[in-house]
Amino acid sequence: MRNGLLLLLLALVCTTCLDEIELKNQRFDTKAVIIQGKIVNGSTAVAEVTVQRIGDYDGIELETHVSSAKVTLISESGASIDFSEIFAKRLYRVVIPGNHPTFRVQNGQGYSIRVTLPDGRKYESGVEKMIPVPKLEKTSYQQLDLALPNKKGFISTAAYLRFWINTSLKAANSTEKAKLRWELTAVYRLTDDRARICYNTEPVRLEKIFIYDGAAFQQDRLDKHPLADALLDHRFAEGFYLTLIQESLSYNAFQYWDQVRNLAERTGNMFEAPAATIATNIKNAVDPKEPVFGFFYATTQDTMRIYVKPEQVGSPVKYCPQPPTPRIGPTICDNCLLQTGSTLTKPSFWID
Repeated sequence: MRNGLLLLLLALVCTTCLDEIELKNQRFDTKAVIIQGKIVNGSTAVAEVTVQRIGDYDGIELETHVSSAKVTLISESGASIDFSEIFAKRLYRVVIPGNHPTFRVQNGQGYSIRVTLPDGRKYESGVEKMIPVPKLEKTSYQQLDLALPNKKGFISTAAYLRFWINTSLKAANSTEKAKLRWELTAVYRLTDDRARICYNTEPVRLEKIFIYDGAAFQQDRLDKHPLADALLDHRFAEGFYLTLIQESLSYNAFQYWDQVRNLAERTGNMFEAPAATIATNIKNAVDPKEPVFGFFYATTQDTMRIYVKPEQVGSPVKYCPQPPTPRIGPTICDNCLLQTGSTLTKPSFWID
């Protein structure tokens, strides 16, 4: 079950949600509930929570969205506000404007969630403090050749772009060094054989957890800190945007993501430490012994984007048209919307 759980936890990091599973008359034996979410501070605060079941469906381990749950956000001061279910995205969300009359989101305040499933089971998270985040100062990239194993296991050398950031490790008016996590999302343009222009969104290295514990090191800032290496391929042929989101983590939230990272990066080497159960701050309000997975935390974010022009990286070859090959069914060159995460709508931030 650990592998299935890990894949689900990683999938919840990205914006692509899992499809609903139609159970019909088949048997689904639920093994565990996974509750994952966070509240993000800002001029308008947003909290999102996913509620999933992972279990055995006729001998196959699957995950499914739990609909019609009641999810409530609770502040340390005792105020509460209910989430709405966004069924199309298989999640629960609440948007809290800065001038909300009864619910305030601010640094130093603690927040938690309460989830009641349709069958009456109730779950609660621990209280997570809202922590300020240092501002991103700069992001850029460098081109380099890396020797890495290919899909067949052989070492091959290819051109990559290594993206890096500059940031202080201390937020404004804070004396403590932050524990940081980054989310990276790529958007690239692709033109199909019918001259349709698609904008494809995908997470960068979904299996990779980008975190840094500022308190564990002596320096007060990061300069040219490498985050991700992206293969220099067709994604850079028509324009490429990288969005970086930097967020602050509490001690407990950092421990959670560090354990997810350790499990994600395991190679099966005999010298690795044994895999441990991933920590959670979610529990059954009545039966604390029930196994529950996931984590809820509070954070502040800072966002930065960088645009890579094709001519800046040697004008890579476009993906379409593809040479004729025997195939069944259309490809993304026949219709670029077949690519997961594609849209014909240009993102509001896209400036050539």
